[in-house]
Amino acid sequence: MTMRNKKYNTIDLFAGCGGLMDGFMLTGHYKTISCVEWDKYPCLTIENRLRNKWGHTNSSEEVIRFDIQRTDELINGFDDAEYGKHVGLKKLIGRKKVDLIIGGPPCQAYSLAGRIRDPHGMKLDYRNYLFESYIKILENFKPSFFVFENVVGMLSAAPDGTPIIHRIKHSFEQAGYAVINDFKNAVYDVADFGIPQHRKRVIIFGVRKDIHLKANTKYKDKDERLP
Repeated sequence: MTMRNKKYNTIDLFAGCGGLMDGFMLTGHYKTISCVEWDKYPCLTIENRLRNKWGHTNSSEEVIRFDIQRTDELINGFDDAEYGKHVGLKKLIGRKKVDLIIGGPPCQAYSLAGRIRDPHGMKLDYRNYLFESYIKILENFKPSFFVFENVVGMLSAAPDGTPIIHRIKHSFEQAGYAVINDFKNAVYDVADFGIPQHRKRVIIFGVRKDIHLKANTKYKDKDERLP
């Protein structure tokens, strides 16, 4: 397979109904090898989409319905009264290389609307810290890259007094990934990409540090180096 035709293996976390997954698949450069979501009907939607749109004959195994907070079981397998039985991500993926992890935790805890409606300003909501499960999957599979997406409200959320974005940035770096210094520069408006509405999102792109370092050594001019 030539580099032009190479497809990068992707895991989708907090997959929802598979909108982000579908966007990557539509480029023709990515192959979804697993999706993780804990809501039953979105999982059925993704299974159907992978099977009937993308020709995945094993979609019922590739889509894992499970609580991502139980990360060790998700990776190594589980037998649960609510979620059923699965061999886990490690055995499902086997010897395949994971090139990319995509996804973003539920946005309700970070959104301004959610914080206004909640009497505690969403400070007690466990979803503030679901990014930690994303980090654990990164650390286990060590993909070359990741894409982490969420609402702009994430930039101002501070459930325990410390900006959550500082915790997220530190966690990515501790996991071995280089990310942009200021996440305010990671805000994108979908209207700039041909979508007929204004909808801003924070999209964080991370590169494994050994790959980032190799890329930077190719440039002699400091101004040409990657951020």
